[in-house]
Amino acid sequence: MKILIDTYGADQGEKVLVDGAILCKEKRDFTPVFIGNKEKIEKLIGGRISDYEIIHTDEFISNDEDPARAIRRKKDASIVIAFEKAKEEAYDGILSAGSTGALLAGGLFIAKRIKGIDRACLATSLPTLKGTTLLMDTGANMDCKKEFLEEFGLMGKVYLENVLAIENPKIGLLNVGVEEHKGNKLTKETYALLKEANMNFVGNIEARDLLTGKVNVVLADGFDGNIAIKTAEGVLKLLAGQMKDVFYKSLLNKLAAGILKKDLKAMFNKYSADEVGGAPLLGVQAYVYKAHGNANELAISNALLGLMDYIDKKVIEKIEGELI
Repeated sequence: MKILIDTYGADQGEKVLVDGAILCKEKRDFTPVFIGNKEKIEKLIGGRISDYEIIHTDEFISNDEDPARAIRRKKDASIVIAFEKAKEEAYDGILSAGSTGALLAGGLFIAKRIKGIDRACLATSLPTLKGTTLLMDTGANMDCKKEFLEEFGLMGKVYLENVLAIENPKIGLLNVGVEEHKGNKLTKETYALLKEANMNFVGNIEARDLLTGKVNVVLADGFDGNIAIKTAEGVLKLLAGQMKDVFYKSLLNKLAAGILKKDLKAMFNKYSADEVGGAPLLGVQAYVYKAHGNANELAISNALLGLMDYIDKKVIEKIEGELI
């Protein structure tokens, strides 16, 4: 399997993408195809692996550029090259930690949408008390129609059934209350539509239940979904820092920390963004994974593993099958 890796866009630069790919190769055999500056990438690899390819470019799309315009004009940008190469049978998928807007625009304009799907979305996996919950969307579509959210629910259903073997997943709608009449115009209209849809819609879900596992898919527009997930990440990070301060406060607390260290580490690792790695871009005719911009090598490695699992399960073909 050959995976195209956009080496631009990560906060830590090309190094984290290269190191993450090398770490991933220790867990699964694949050929990383790095897209970026050839000289820098060769130096970063430093002879640690021999099975790889490099497609040279010094051009990329930054977060402050208009994504649609940049995709059309910057033909040598790394993400544009990745999508063009992904059309060829030799390449299986794309990983990028760069601009979410550029990734979505590339999916829509180059890979094209799956027939019957109006909007692609990012499906972020949330570790919960009962396993995994998908939050859809988490930033690709800031404004949505009710029909888009219904499509997200269908794609989430297919993804979970095939990748995580969750039968008849429960679908919930992110809202300010669980009652049917609560919410804004979009959530009220979406609720009415989902009630009639051919999926296991169980009603509204509040943000406080994001990590409880109450449902398997949480539907939201990209604006609300992005705020929700970043709030959850921030609270978990704050909690970990506060607990560390408490444990270092006194000798007695340090002794308690020593006893609990292993269990606490396992608990916080479960909710770490590094363990998830990234999110699939569902709805386009290419296997694409978006990694966090602040990802480290472990997160990149896990994102690559998630992408390859996504490819193995032929999820795009199965979404197409649901729409026939």
